Amino acid sequence: TLIRAFFREFIELFLPEQAATIDFRSIQFLDKEEFLDLPRGRKRAMDLVVQVRLKGGGRELILVHTEFQSQKEAEFPRRMCQYYCQLFLRHGKPIVPIALFSDDREWRRRLPDGFNVRVGTETYLAFRYHLIRLRDFDARAFLRQRNPLAFALAAKMKYSKVDVGRMKADFLRMISGCRVNAARRSLLVDFVETYTPLDAQQEHRFETIIKADKKYAKVGKMITVYEKRGMQKGMQKGMQQGMQQGMQQGRQQGMKEGMREGMREGMVQAKRDALLMQMRRKFRFVDAVREQQVQAIDSVKKLDALLLAVIDAQNIDDLDI
Repeated sequence: TLIRAFFREFIELFLPEQAATIDFRSIQFLDKEEFLDLPRGRKRAMDLVVQVRLKGGGRELILVHTEFQSQKEAEFPRRMCQYYCQLFLRHGKPIVPIALFSDDREWRRRLPDGFNVRVGTETYLAFRYHLIRLRDFDARAFLRQRNPLAFALAAKMKYSKVDVGRMKADFLRMISGCRVNAARRSLLVDFVETYTPLDAQQEHRFETIIKADKKYAKVGKMITVYEKRGMQKGMQKGMQQGMQQGMQQGRQQGMKEGMREGMREGMVQAKRDALLMQMRRKFRFVDAVREQQVQAIDSVKKLDALLLAVIDAQNIDDLDI
């Protein structure tokens, strides 16, 4: 979703020469590009295939095929070649193949960025693709870019984990200052939140930085806005679930009473979900015992009080659950 929303920025960031030739006003996402994986006989879906027109006013179209990988696989180059062949047979257009790796493990041996078919000394097929591994790049260097996608992807790049609290603050500081709409900014923030989990000490460091230094002022405000939006989404989801549950109960105990009870349960569950979400954002980890305790709360008043308390709590033990 992130690369789809920031497709132009992705190409400009990693393939600037190709980006200079593409008319990004012509972007068309091709959905459900699948092929049969022979001889295994199972279907595989391609992650992202985009059709674009080249600059110059011509009618030439090309495809940009991007695969996202969270781990190294020995058979991956062969699969990329298979994808390429299938796409070319289906569309008959030139293809720019890209693989984006986001894994954190050390590679003892680098994965080939191509696949060759040889018989004896003859090479009959020489396929190449762009292999982009985020861990190969320096996060600090990418924070000096003017590309908003760089600020989020830097969270998966190489940097010292000694001061991860400050690094996260810097990722979010750059995102808070970039010129993107709220929906796209939310995707960037969510990526950073997902891939920079902090322990209690690191979280304290992070909170201290964004509160003490004025250049991080926007970060605190931005986080508060997205936390509120997350709470609203959780409540809406809970209300919908409650309505459905109430409708089902209504068949047995009366539609009106069932809907009323279902709506109440939906509101309570929405507040439980919102509280757990706030706790995870604030403290990074909520153990199973505390999660069960939250799920057992049936009082709207207590849940409201906890939703307010979590904002000022320094650690999870400060909450009277």
